[in-house]
Amino acid sequence: MTTTATTTPLPRVPNPQGGASLMIALQCNNKKVLIVGNNSIASNRVLSSLEADATVYLVGSKKNMVSELIYRIEQQQIQWLGDTFDINFLDNSLPDIVFVCESNNRDFATPIVQACRTRRILINVTDANDLCDFFMTSTYRDQSLQIAVSTNGQASKLSNRIRRHVAASLPVNLGDAVRRVGLLRQKVRQSDPSSEASGRRMKWLAQICEYWSMDRLAELSDQNMEDLLEAYHQDEGYESVGKTERLASLGVPPRPQQPTQQEQGQPPSGMKKGKITLVGAGPGDPNLLTMAAHNAIQEADLVLADKIVPAEVIALVQCELRIARKFPGNADAAQEEFNQMAVKALNQGKQVVRLKQGDMVQIADREKKLDPYLFGRGGEEVLHFRKFGYTPHVIPGISSSVAAPLLAGIPLTHRSVASQFLVTTGTGAKNSLAPLPTFDAHRTDVFLMAIHRLSALTQDLVKKQKYPADLSCAIIERASCTDQRIVYGRLDNIVQLLDSVGGSRPPGLLVIGHAIDVLKENEKHGLQGVASTFLSGTGACSLNADNVLQLHDPESVC
Repeated sequence: MTTTATTTPLPRVPNPQGGASLMIALQCNNKKVLIVGNNSIASNRVLSSLEADATVYLVGSKKNMVSELIYRIEQQQIQWLGDTFDINFLDNSLPDIVFVCESNNRDFATPIVQACRTRRILINVTDANDLCDFFMTSTYRDQSLQIAVSTNGQASKLSNRIRRHVAASLPVNLGDAVRRVGLLRQKVRQSDPSSEASGRRMKWLAQICEYWSMDRLAELSDQNMEDLLEAYHQDEGYESVGKTERLASLGVPPRPQQPTQQEQGQPPSGMKKGKITLVGAGPGDPNLLTMAAHNAIQEADLVLADKIVPAEVIALVQCELRIARKFPGNADAAQEEFNQMAVKALNQGKQVVRLKQGDMVQIADREKKLDPYLFGRGGEEVLHFRKFGYTPHVIPGISSSVAAPLLAGIPLTHRSVASQFLVTTGTGAKNSLAPLPTFDAHRTDVFLMAIHRLSALTQDLVKKQKYPADLSCAIIERASCTDQRIVYGRLDNIVQLLDSVGGSRPPGLLVIGHAIDVLKENEKHGLQGVASTFLSGTGACSLNADNVLQLHDPESVC
C-alpha cells in the first residue's frame, strides 16, 4: 500500500526587498530629546523636536553657539545642560532619543553611541551612517500633513531637492484638506460608533478622499460635512440599531419627500429654455475626450458630474460644478437630487452638462424607448427630462468596457482564443445580485460595477456558473490615467491578490477569460501580480505596488 503525501500550498506573500528603513511618524509628546552640538545642524534638530512637542535638552559650548540656540535657551524653550557632554546626562535625564551633531568627530561620538546602546537609547550621529540607529528625513509640512523623503543616509542634499520637487507639485491648501477630512472622520465615528460599522466607515471615507479634488476637500464647510453625514445615514444600505432614534438625536432630518413635477416649476413665459447635454467623459484621460465633449464642458453654465470622473477632466470645468453624492446604497437619492438640480437650472435658461464617466452608448429597444446606457442611468435621465419638456443632447464617450482592456494589453477577441466578448454587470438594482452568464471558453467577459462585491461574484461564477477556478482574470483600475493599474491572477485567488495590494482603487472593471494571457509575457509578468500594462515588460511592478488607495487607515482604525 502506498500513500501519497499532500502538501499545503505555500501562501502567496510579497518578497521583502532589504536595505530599506522603517519609515514611521514618532509621537514625541512627553518624550525627552537630548541634542549634542552648538551648530546649525543642532538648531535644526531642536526645531524639529520642538515642533513634535518633545522636551528638549541641549549640550554645547555657548562660546561659538549659533544665535538661534542662544535665543531658545534664553526663552526657556529648551534646557541647556552645559558646555561638554557628561555620560551622567544619559542617566539623569534618561532621554528617549539622542542627536550628536558634531560632524567629522568620530572619536567624540563613538563613546556616546556605545553608552546609548547600552541603555537602549536611539541615537543619530551626523555624517556617520554606521553609528546611527535611525536617519533624519527631509520633510515638507503643511499643518498636520508631513511628507518625508529619505535616502537612507546616502544623499541628504539630494533628498532636499527631491522634497522640494514633490512639494512644488502639490496642490495648495493640502494641509487644510487634511484637517477638514480629519474633522469629518471624527464626526462620522461619533455618529456611527459601533465596531461593526468600522469597515463601512473606512470605505465611505476612502471614497471621499479618492473622488473629491484636493481643493474641494480643503474647502469642506461645516454644512458640507453635515450634508455628507446625512447622505451617509440615509444610505439605503445603512443599518444600525435604533437608526431613526440615532438620527433624530443627532439632529439629522428624515429624507425629504421629492418635489412633484409642479413643484419643480416651469420656466416663466418668454424665457428661453435651457439645454441639457449628456456627456460621456471616456475612461479617464482628458486627452480621450471628444471635441464635442470638451466644447460642451467649456460652454456649460452648470456641470453635474459623476463622482468617479477623474480630477484631470473635472479641472476643465470653468462654471458651477456639482459632484454626485453617490455612495454605496445611496445612488437613487443622489440621482434624484441631480435630476432636481438639472431641471431647476434648465428652467432658468441655463446650459447644463451631465458629465458621466465611461459610456454613453445609446441602445434603443423595440418600444422606441431608451434603455439605461451600459448599466448607467443615461436612459433613465433622458426619460426624466422628457417629462419636463427637455430633450437631452447626447455626446458619446469612449467606452471603458472596450478601452480599458485595450489600454491594459488585453485583446477582447483573438483568433483561436476568443471569438466573442460579453459586457455585463456585477450589480443589479438596489445593489442586488445581477443575473450571471454561464461559462463559455471562447468568450471574454467584462464585468462593470463588480469590484465592490468581488468575493461573492467570483464564488458564484465558479460554484454556480461553472467557471474554472483557475481561469485567468484581471482587474483594470483607472484605465488611461497616469496611475492605471492591473491586478491579475485567477478566479480563485484574485480576491486575495487585491487585498494584498491595499484593496481596490475605483473606478475599475473585471475581465475574465483566456484572452488575458495572449499578450501577457509570463517570463516578465508571471501568472499573477500587478502591472500598469501588458504591452511592455516595463509595465510590470511589484505586488507591493505604491500609489494604491489604502482601504485601511494607516494611522489608526476609522
